[in-house]
Amino acid sequence: MSLPANPAPAPALSDLDPHAPTPTAAGVQAALAGPMSNGVLGQLAAQVLDPATGEVLLDRGSDAPMQPGSTMKLYTVAAAAAVLDPGMRLTTTVAQGPNPTEITIVAGGDPTLSSRPQSVLNPGAATIAELAAAVKAAGVTQVTKITVDNAIFQGAPTAEGWGTGDAPSTYAAPIYPFMADGGRTNPADDHSMRYGEPDLHAASLLAADLGSPQAQVVRGTVDAAAKPVATVRSAPIEQLIEQAIVHSDNVLAECLGRLVAQKVGQPTTFAGAVTAISAVMQEMGVDLTGYQGHDASGLSQLDRTSARSIASVLAVATSGKQEHLDVVDSALAVAGYNGTLAARYDGASASGAGRVRGKTGTLTGVSSLAGTVLTADGRVLVYSFVSNGGGGTEAVRAALDKIAAAIAGCGCR
Repeated sequence: MSLPANPAPAPALSDLDPHAPTPTAAGVQAALAGPMSNGVLGQLAAQVLDPATGEVLLDRGSDAPMQPGSTMKLYTVAAAAAVLDPGMRLTTTVAQGPNPTEITIVAGGDPTLSSRPQSVLNPGAATIAELAAAVKAAGVTQVTKITVDNAIFQGAPTAEGWGTGDAPSTYAAPIYPFMADGGRTNPADDHSMRYGEPDLHAASLLAADLGSPQAQVVRGTVDAAAKPVATVRSAPIEQLIEQAIVHSDNVLAECLGRLVAQKVGQPTTFAGAVTAISAVMQEMGVDLTGYQGHDASGLSQLDRTSARSIASVLAVATSGKQEHLDVVDSALAVAGYNGTLAARYDGASASGAGRVRGKTGTLTGVSSLAGTVLTADGRVLVYSFVSNGGGGTEAVRAALDKIAAAIAGCGCR
């Protein structure tokens, strides 16, 4: 008995037209004049450009330093894609402790280890069960103490400009280089509360899987002569970059920022990550007008950048001239389809569904949207919109969606 063939799925993304007509500045400005006049947007900074020609088609206060929210992650993932091997995997190691029943976890910067057989939010992640099985296979059958060595990351686990309620919260945990499920209390719910000491919680999960739930878990350092007994490895960096963008994962973005710092010889602190990321951006030719970072995720209330600078990152990433940066473009959420844009682009902005791709940013009084959009004539444009001090979050998001959808609905000539 044979089953009928499945019908071909409808494409989620429209095809590109290599001969698409070039939009004009006058056309873009006319198409966006209406949706950009919405008073709910508060202070709006915007830029639209044609990445193929470099021509700026629309500019409204794009040089102004603005609080960007999570669009700040675009710098982080672009830097990670530029300097880290896309196939690199983060290694978590367990070493023998000073006594036969003691072990030390040597963290490798991976916050995605899964407490379940398969990770829901980070497909391809190593699991705590795999690590426990490897430890047992090495002959360690009972543990009384597990030490977590977090030395790969330095400095405070929260950044300047993070509020007291930011970590732990439903969107961030204190940043440690060893975690399970990004510190989430519910590994299947991206909006679940995070643990305040996610590294020690993950160590307790390992203790339980080793049949020693009462084992002591502490932070410390591994003995330089300690023998490694087990290792597990993360999904490839290229995949982690995609997950950081599509889920707007603050914890994963911060870990990627620290790894960029390590790669370019900066301290693996929040400040070191910012220094490293900005240095990589400058080397790539990104315009850093208005950029003042305090973390790698955009969660800090002190972060500032400009719509012009965000557009510049995207223009570089979509140019095809920088090796490995295509992952940044491909990881952008697709309007009405996945990630942080899955539930957006219906009703008044429906013309943007499948044609707008973007990275969102949301904080109190802050909404941003930046990415690429395919015009009705098949031309790819880069856009960057940042709203500060506007109305309610949902109303501002809807207004930003209408602006991007207006580009998708026109040839803009």
